[in-house]
This record gives sequence, C-alpha cells and structure tokens, in this order.
Amino acid sequence: MTVHRPRRILTAAFVAALVVPLVACGDESDPSDTSAGDPSQATESSSPTPDGSTTPSEAPETTPADSEDTTHTTWYVGDSGRGPVLFAEQSTHGEPDHGFGDELAALMTTPQDPDYRTLWPEGSLKSASFDGVGKDGVLQVELSDDSLSERPDDLSAREAELAVQQVVWTMQEGAGARAPVQFLVDGGPADTVLGIPTATPIKRKAPLQTLNLMSITSPAEGESVTSTFTASGANNGFESWVGWQLLKDGKVVKKGFGTARGWAANRLFPWKVKVDASGLPAGDYVLRLYNDDPTGGTEGSGPDEDTRTVVIT
Repeated sequence: MTVHRPRRILTAAFVAALVVPLVACGDESDPSDTSAGDPSQATESSSPTPDGSTTPSEAPETTPADSEDTTHTTWYVGDSGRGPVLFAEQSTHGEPDHGFGDELAALMTTPQDPDYRTLWPEGSLKSASFDGVGKDGVLQVELSDDSLSERPDDLSAREAELAVQQVVWTMQEGAGARAPVQFLVDGGPADTVLGIPTATPIKRKAPLQTLNLMSITSPAEGESVTSTFTASGANNGFESWVGWQLLKDGKVVKKGFGTARGWAANRLFPWKVKVDASGLPAGDYVLRLYNDDPTGGTEGSGPDEDTRTVVIT
C-alpha cells in the first residue's frame, strides 16, 4: 500500500513568520552544526511510518584508524530557487596540510559537481595562516595582488558576497575553528575584495542566509553504487522531511523519503536515507534530494535540492 504524506498549505504570512526569526538568529550557531554534519547521527529511511518518520539505523562504518587520507570540505557557489547560494563538496587528499594549501587549491579548482562553480581564479589566493586559538584567533588569507579589489561587471553583488563567504566557510572548516578571516594584500589588510569591505576580519554569515538548505555529502559526483546504497547529507526543511528520487533521462524511476534530525533552527541537520535502486538496469542516473515545500508550489521559491550523478553497477 502506498502511503501518501499529507500536504499542508501555508499562507505566505505564516511562512514569513516562521523564517524571519530563524534568519534573525544571525551568526551565533556552532560551526559544526551548520556544515554537512555527521551522517552517523542521522536517521535512515529503511522503515518509513505513515507519519513520515523513520526508524533509527546503525551508524555507518568509520574510516580505519590507520588511514592517512584526509577529507576536506570546500564551499562552492551554485544556483537555487532563492538565487545563488553555497554548496559543500567533500574531497579526499593524502596527509593533512597544516599550511592550508589543500583548502586554497580547492577554492581555485573546478568542482567535481558541474552544478557548482568557484569564483576564485587560479593563482588568486596566495597563502593562508591561522593566528590565535579558536574563535578568538584570526585566519589570514593573502591575495596574489589587488586586482580583485573591485567587483567585475559580470559578477553580481550577491555572488561577490558569496565569493568572500566561500573563503570564510572553507578556511574555518580547514582550521576547525570559527575564527574570522582577514584578507591581506602585500601583508596588509585588503580594504575591499570584489567590492566587499574587508579592512576588518570577516565572519561567516548566518547559514540560512548563505547555504543551500539541502546538501548531499555522499555519494560523490560520478560515484559507482550498488542497487541499494546509502545517501547522506544535511538539510533544513519543513518538518525535517527529506525526499529522494532517481532519474533516468529526466524521468523519475525510483523515489522515497526519510527524515533529518531537525528543522526550524539557524543550522542544517544531518540526514541519511537508504536508496533502493533494485530492478533498475546498470548505468548512469541522477540522484535528487530535496526538502518539502509546505505551500505545495503555490508560493515562495519551491524546495531546495541537490543532485549527484551516480553509476549503478
């Protein structure tokens, strides 16, 4: 029997009343709560119940203790129904680079996911260091020169803001500290970067103002998967609902849903769902994860979503 999740129609006034207090929380949430989170703390959609909740599942296997690989999270720009936002993409490297070389290189590298883009040209970020301890310290990022002081005509004000936030979020992730970022040119503070005032250290902006509200952590773009696999990520959506679809040539061939660990706070919450692709021929598919649109598509910008191309073997 197919269980249909009831749709709640909300007025624009109610949605606005819900969202505004969340954004007003500002920049005071813990950094570990606003990134993709720990998928081991999420729930899996293996046993959905009529009300849309799921039964908890075992945590996924962790990386072996003797592994020398290090996972880095880089923030890239992508498009959503609300305009440009930041998406997180993870990559694995060798031994940790305590000079932030991996973070800087990733920011100037084309993302794996073709839906994302970076706004930092190759060679624009010269070096980085961390002066201090925790959020009381300062992350310093040296620019190659002052050629990026003004915003180019083909870059919107929103994109310029996100370019700066790309660096802030990525560098804080690499340092494991919520320290603000001071942009430097020739060793001194850069007055502006892409037209954004940067004479004083820049803090990360509130997650709900900056990030896409649905993010896939795993699988990676182009990853090979079996006929049943687990996807994980982070979300902030109505009633914590998480929907998934597998698409072939633009058509939905499988779908299901799960539940994130929360909603209605100025952060993203981990989720984990089991994707059942049994019976599908081997080949390339698009995995789409999306959150709920409480208006049923009648108001607002629609659900936030993230996609990955996967190869079912």
